[in-house]
Amino acid sequence: MTLQYVPIPLYEDAFYTYRTSLESNSYTFNAYYNERMTGWCFDIYEEGGVPVVLGERLVALYPILLDYALPNLTGYIFLEPIGNSIERYRTDPFLLSKYFRCFYIYDDGE
Repeated sequence: MTLQYVPIPLYEDAFYTYRTSLESNSYTFNAYYNERMTGWCFDIYEEGGVPVVLGERLVALYPILLDYALPNLTGYIFLEPIGNSIERYRTDPFLLSKYFRCFYIYDDGE
């Protein structure tokens, strides 16, 4: 059992999208700040535009998606604070990339 950590880039824009490879499959990752929720959310789409996850909140120190049964995705997303910066998520939401690291973590079965 070897855990693989795939970095999920964070940016300071209120909305951004990029393509990434997770467990040898290509996905589109959208991240956006929801003012009504005062928090960050994300969507994941398969290569053909089929939604896999929509409107999931990005929460620090919680294994997001761990309890989901998703096709081709066995891992979870983990938002890790850098140092003691966990409260910066609320006070400086657009500096997420400065105070946090994000990973997709999965077991490669080896």
